[in-house]
Amino acid sequence: MVRMSAVTRSGASVLLVACFAAACHGGGGDATGTAPNSTHQINASPANMGYTAANPGSPPPSARTVTVTVTPNSGTLFFRIVPTGTAASVENIQMLAPNQVRFTVRPASPATLQAGNHASVITVAVCNTDANCTGAQITGSPITINVGYQVGTPPPTPPPAPPPASLAPSVGAASAAGNVVLRGTGFSQVNSVSFGATPALEFTVMSDTEIRATYPALAAGTLPISLSASGVPVPFSQSLTLVPAGTLATATLAYTQPVENMRGLAFDPVTQTLFVGIGLASPTSNQVLAYTFASGAWQLPIPATVANLRNLALSLDRTRLPALTDTTVVDLNPATLAQQALPTTLTAVSDPFLKGIVATNDGQAFIVSSSQTAPGQHYLYNLAAHTFTGPTASYSSPEVGGPDNGTRAVIIQSGAQTVQQYNAFTGLVSATPLVLAHFHPVAGRVENINLPAFDRDGNRMLVAGLSGGTAFHAVFDANFSELGRVPSTDVVSSNQVNTAAYALSPDGTRAYILQIGAGNVCRVRAFDLTVSPGPGALYQEVTVVGFPIDLSPISNCPSSGFDQASRILVNPPGDTLFIAGNQKIRVVRLP
Repeated sequence: MVRMSAVTRSGASVLLVACFAAACHGGGGDATGTAPNSTHQINASPANMGYTAANPGSPPPSARTVTVTVTPNSGTLFFRIVPTGTAASVENIQMLAPNQVRFTVRPASPATLQAGNHASVITVAVCNTDANCTGAQITGSPITINVGYQVGTPPPTPPPAPPPASLAPSVGAASAAGNVVLRGTGFSQVNSVSFGATPALEFTVMSDTEIRATYPALAAGTLPISLSASGVPVPFSQSLTLVPAGTLATATLAYTQPVENMRGLAFDPVTQTLFVGIGLASPTSNQVLAYTFASGAWQLPIPATVANLRNLALSLDRTRLPALTDTTVVDLNPATLAQQALPTTLTAVSDPFLKGIVATNDGQAFIVSSSQTAPGQHYLYNLAAHTFTGPTASYSSPEVGGPDNGTRAVIIQSGAQTVQQYNAFTGLVSATPLVLAHFHPVAGRVENINLPAFDRDGNRMLVAGLSGGTAFHAVFDANFSELGRVPSTDVVSSNQVNTAAYALSPDGTRAYILQIGAGNVCRVRAFDLTVSPGPGALYQEVTVVGFPIDLSPISNCPSSGFDQASRILVNPPGDTLFIAGNQKIRVVRLP
């Protein structure tokens, strides 16, 4: 009969006590180790062992079982196992017979060891004097088992994949000069850029993968972009489409059913289609609506159900309409609203819902998640591959916005937090000099309200902030220095009205605000941004005939109040506003 004490651990040592016979050993290999010229023989099988891993990122090798036998088995034997080194550990010690023990040698994780040669030595002491073997040991004791472990060098990091060829913005206004950003490869030697047959007014080769160019005022149409290096064409497959002003009609567009909230707004100026996301009483019935202007009138919307829809964005090349849900992106075809690919559901979303989305010119969509109880995070979604990277970073109730040229996404947060910025050229998020407490009028900050608004080139940003409990709406330059402000509140016939939404003109010369309040007030005001009044001071209001634009009565207002999600878009020629909220969509021609 075998009688065994509890296993005792002290530091790196493992102590096993057994009557008549016991065993304890560690090691590997396939040979049998024997202590020669002794009364007792201590045999370990295997006696030594080796492990290998291809690189630190490899999974750990399988553990191995070692059996140790002591012969002859006379008297009470005590065993002490002491593993040293970093290669492996000993566990699962079991007595098989009065003179035989079995245990497991488990190799360490390659990620812990890193590349190189590593070793452990497992010393087995056997005695019949005391449990700690502090007295004399039996002849042949101790024995040692060597464990070798080689972790290979990690494979070289492959060079980053070149960005997909892109042009942003891909649509501009006819008869007006504009700036674009070209992304691709092989640009380092480019010394000629043309739009159709017309050379660029100027261009700068930023790197082998990016060019920034200015085109002159050109007629409406689609212009292929040609690049060359000393007369040799450089492949680039993108085209610029210029659209004329004055083609869209003023309208009040009704929803097809009662709407709880507006969840996303995008416009394709080439097909003249307005995309609006709506949240319904049952979130699984949420929809994307497509309103197209054709034959001189706005057509009835095409609907597509997107369960748990949160937001949407139009890709920079206008070929994809990524619709953001609580847990994934549903890729819609802008022409039909048919789903283009099966969504890739995130397997581990630490936050309750995804919330904000911005298309960037590196082929990605920058996405932020939000939560009422935990920090938000950000993801990158590859539009072509339908894959997520992330989550990354930690934010306090983040909101996100970005310019039409796709160069960046700006993240603002609740509380006095440093504004963060994703750079599409580097693929990195970094802190900006601006510390801002974002103003959101609803506790919980579930809906997208008061998102950062930009001009076409990203030279101006308008956003709502909070200071000392008072809301303000400030304009910042590309370096995040404040240039001036537009009103957050106003008084009309003794009634307070509040700014519910805002936008900047494509050229950055005007700001437009939607104000809603008691007394049936629903109006659009415009402000001239050509002269900066300085931090904290208000810009001069535009007072030409037609401003402010009256959208009353309140029943015809896009939103029922400033605490509802509302959004304003401006078309590329800058002559039409699209304003959407929880009540209606207003298409407004500007004076």
